[in-house]
Amino acid sequence: MDEIIEAARRPSRAVPAGCDAALVLRERLAFWSALAEDQARLWQLVGADEPSPVPVAAADLGAVVDALLGNVFRHTPQGTAFRVTLHRGSGMVGVLVADAGPGIPDPERALRRGNSGAGSTGLGLDIARRLAESTGGGVRIEPSALGGTGVNLWLHTDGRAAGPRRRLLRRTRAHGSRH
Repeated sequence: MDEIIEAARRPSRAVPAGCDAALVLRERLAFWSALAEDQARLWQLVGADEPSPVPVAAADLGAVVDALLGNVFRHTPQGTAFRVTLHRGSGMVGVLVADAGPGIPDPERALRRGNSGAGSTGLGLDIARRLAESTGGGVRIEPSALGGTGVNLWLHTDGRAAGPRRRLLRRTRAHGSRH
């Protein structure tokens, strides 16, 4: 299954090694804003006013943003507000998708493909996790400031290559995370 997904996502021509996360977020939010308006969802894009280079293809980042926003629309009632925030840090760029919905009862389970617990495959979160890990980053789900779910996608921008998964796990466990 992984090989099929990988082959389907592989472009037929070369793609740039990186993109501007701010530009990708502005483009994807412009797309989703029509549905948000139809569903009376208040939304906000924060921090996407300055370029934010990341070492992933625009199409891949766009697909992840679409998956995360699709989850908001699929798993929260119409009228539920959401916010997308772009964070810049030392050697990292973060994308936080937060909603005011009911939240995710078991965030760790939601990050495992096929185990979302909400009637979906969990592939969107798995693709987000894989993209983040390809840069040495990661994904974390936690309660959002809006009262629902916050999905944090962290991409390393300092040239780190993704090491073995166990090294990432060891590093995050050392900082108190259980992922």
